[in-house]
Amino acid sequence: MLDRSETLRILIEYAALKIVAFDVHSRTELNIRGRQLPWYVVSYMKEGSCRLRLDGQDYHAAPGDVVLIPPHTSHDHVKDTDENTVFMWWHFTYQLAGVMDVLRLFELPVCFSLPNAEKFEDSFSQYMKYASEPRSVADILMKEARALELMAIVLEAVIDRSESLLTVKPSGMFAQMLTDMLRHPERHYSLEDLRERYHMHPTYISNQFKRIFGLTPKQFQAKLRLEQAKKLLLADEKSITQIANALGYHDVDDFTRFFKKQEGLSPRAYKKAHPLLQ
Repeated sequence: MLDRSETLRILIEYAALKIVAFDVHSRTELNIRGRQLPWYVVSYMKEGSCRLRLDGQDYHAAPGDVVLIPPHTSHDHVKDTDENTVFMWWHFTYQLAGVMDVLRLFELPVCFSLPNAEKFEDSFSQYMKYASEPRSVADILMKEARALELMAIVLEAVIDRSESLLTVKPSGMFAQMLTDMLRHPERHYSLEDLRERYHMHPTYISNQFKRIFGLTPKQFQAKLRLEQAKKLLLADEKSITQIANALGYHDVDDFTRFFKKQEGLSPRAYKKAHPLLQ
């Protein structure tokens, strides 16, 4: 079975990061109550301080600290003093197959310090530079690189602390199951296949997998293959038959039916409808 660090490495390798908003604010007053957002919220304290209340617990963030708030989590974000506080913030999603939140699989701290605050501040400034007015393909690539660097700095601060604050929620069996599917989207795992491989009852596998990951194994595999198919259709010179074979479909008609059921378009129609992405 995979250990914690190996599970994290594989999940991060297959995850897609999307920053949906970002800015730097300088405030002497802050009184946000009961806010819930559909994204992760990261606030880095460059100067001053603030207080966060989440799940009935209070957190105090000082200079060099990061506040990390999960999606759809009601929280209060306030200041108790009139000192000036400068914070760099960004909202993001970090998903597998476009549907599964990677970080929900780990018990991340709400407030923690960054050992390398100067590097974070520089990376954030560089990200803002490239994201605010991208003028070329190179700027777009640099924006994506800086976004991943920001995520790396934040996760590294958690993982490398002497006391382990990053705990994988799923057991080794289910983490292994998920990573096997990520590594081999072309394999069509039935519940019977999973029963034989992991020696657990199929109903238990399906129920536990959904409880942990939010989807049944069948649903996750379908989403994963769909995302892979879309990427191959838009970025690869392979024929639809070759793409179908790469995803484990020996009959292109089966692949076409699967794709149309999931996406509402045939593979050929989808490819034609997205000419700018090719």
